[in-house]
Amino acid sequence: MKQFRNYFLSILMLAILVASVSSCKDDENPVKEFPSGVLVINEGAFEKSNGSITHYDPETKEVSQDIFGLNNNGLALGDIVQSLTIAGDYAYVVVNNDNKVEVTTANTFKSVHTISSVSLPRYFTTHNGKGYLTEWVSFIDPGRVAVINLTSHAVETTITTDYGSENIIAANNKLFVSNNFSNTVSVINPTSNEVTETIEVGSSPGELVQDSEGKVWVICGGDYGEANASLHRINTATNEVDKTIELEMSAGRMAINKAKDQLYVVSGKAVYKISITDTTVPETSFISVTAAVGLYGIGVDTETDEIYLADAKGFAANGSVYRYNASGTLLDEFTAGIGPNGFVFR
Repeated sequence: MKQFRNYFLSILMLAILVASVSSCKDDENPVKEFPSGVLVINEGAFEKSNGSITHYDPETKEVSQDIFGLNNNGLALGDIVQSLTIAGDYAYVVVNNDNKVEVTTANTFKSVHTISSVSLPRYFTTHNGKGYLTEWVSFIDPGRVAVINLTSHAVETTITTDYGSENIIAANNKLFVSNNFSNTVSVINPTSNEVTETIEVGSSPGELVQDSEGKVWVICGGDYGEANASLHRINTATNEVDKTIELEMSAGRMAINKAKDQLYVVSGKAVYKISITDTTVPETSFISVTAAVGLYGIGVDTETDEIYLADAKGFAANGSVYRYNASGTLLDEFTAGIGPNGFVFR
């Protein structure tokens, strides 16, 4: 009996010791929260599974790299982190080449679910309690939009669009989808989940923004190797293009200011500022980043109007981010992950 009691006490002490060590480890590695600041989307190198999210605090200038891995025991986010959307309590991280959307908590980026029944996903938005995810599907099949239940995170149905379903925006109780492998924008009725109209724009339509008049602008990258990018403004009431601006340059990235009356268009190492009332592009760039290898992403903080520019550095090393005030004066710069392509502002 004494021998059994000693054995029992030994097991109890061991359990207490293990619990104590575990508690110490938890204290040493607490879950870090990121409820404010700037989130940088880093694609990573193709087939290297090193895409990530960087957090930047503009007040303290503190930079935290790979915040998903930080709070998920070093787990890799995946291959080509394309975009990030925060909606309510969740963050939706779209990982293109891994054919998934990683659903995490909005403030800690702790993984809670993985949506895997998607093909080459690109961008995500929400509207009236539903999620909408664009998918390329393949390079030979028409693209589509997956309708996602935001409670179960299950794909409820899909809506076929044109080839290369890319960016998506909700406006005037409709969904507008740019089809990057074509020259069209699909208009979706979110009640019937049907494409109700197809709008012809320029070649390779991509990013979409909504202006102060409620109209949607789409930037079209143009034909491969040609400097024929263009901007098209869509009247969301009539679904018609009511203005076209020929950029006469290579361009594909765009953002809009806080007042939603100025467009910022990226071309090479420069940014051009275009008013929504302009009919042509200014001859002189608004910002020129001579130190950049090539600007790959742009974002505007909707609270401060500060402009963030991402330099992917050719995907050969960690990228750089340049921060400017609304007047175009450089404030600072910091290092992001590999292939930074865009921003989310908290």
